[in-house]
Amino acid sequence: MFAMEGMSSHMGESTGVSTPMDNHPTSKFVASPSRTAKNIVYHAYTLILFTCDNLKDVVIPPAVFGVLATLSGPALDLPSQDGLAVLQRVPATLTWFWLMLLPCCLQNQRHESSLQEDTINKPWRPIPTGRINTAQTTHLMIAAYLVLALICYHLNVVPMYVAWVVFNTLYHDMGGSDYSGISRNAICALGLICPFSGALSIALGPDTTMSYAAWQWIFLVTLGIIGTTIHAQDFRDEAGDRARGRRTIPIELGRRRALWTVVVAVVFWTFYAPLVFLGARWEAAVVSVCLGGLLVGTAMRAVGRQDGRLDRQMCKLWCFWMCSFGGLPLLATAFPLRT
Repeated sequence: MFAMEGMSSHMGESTGVSTPMDNHPTSKFVASPSRTAKNIVYHAYTLILFTCDNLKDVVIPPAVFGVLATLSGPALDLPSQDGLAVLQRVPATLTWFWLMLLPCCLQNQRHESSLQEDTINKPWRPIPTGRINTAQTTHLMIAAYLVLALICYHLNVVPMYVAWVVFNTLYHDMGGSDYSGISRNAICALGLICPFSGALSIALGPDTTMSYAAWQWIFLVTLGIIGTTIHAQDFRDEAGDRARGRRTIPIELGRRRALWTVVVAVVFWTFYAPLVFLGARWEAAVVSVCLGGLLVGTAMRAVGRQDGRLDRQMCKLWCFWMCSFGGLPLLATAFPLRT
């Protein structure tokens, strides 16, 4: 996929005498282990650069959600789980998440419009810096999707894989991310059902199926909470989005009104999810209220000014706030309403 650097060191070079090892196909790897190691590190770092900016929103919140929801028991009508067994499934869950994220990032960043945006917003990404070209990225994307298909088959989450491919294609290749802020938020929310449900399924293990209550919770978090607040991430990318002609909620509504939609939605979901939907006592809402308060405060500070630092801070706080919802069912089990 990637253009490999030449490796030309040979045994016997100092004497000028050819040896049988010189003509062996693997001689250049044996003779230049340091060069081979550098190439491996170089390409591994390229893969990391493709995905690192999305780890905090596509990998960490669903992973926290899946592991903690698995342990929640009665709050989501799930059978009790052995904590050690769940922890042993965490590496498989995280690996699956990263493999889900990689082709998604490749599919997005290979487009010319994405390159224009990344040149402004994220110039360190592999294509703008020349580490890899768009044709190689497309080949790598196809290979990544094939590997992911095999992993999903092994983990029994093929329906999530199929839906993920469909929503990624709709979002990245058919302009679903560009037409309007509402459609952008909706496709993101629908697509993220896949990693959230997949995380819970993998964390539960192959012998346990998800309950109706668990599916309700997944839909609330994705279609409700994410669908109405994910544009909190779009303020930091506004310049690049305008350059590529992408319509986001901050661009369509204007900065001030878009920030107020974040404030109102965050306040609502911070209290509704734990206290009404899960029916927990106020103690269960402490973490989400604290993180939600920080997010609301940052958004309100950003209302009156254009401040990239506040926009980036708001994006990070949104990810932490989303992580807090992963533990709510477990806290609801610990702090149920007294009857």
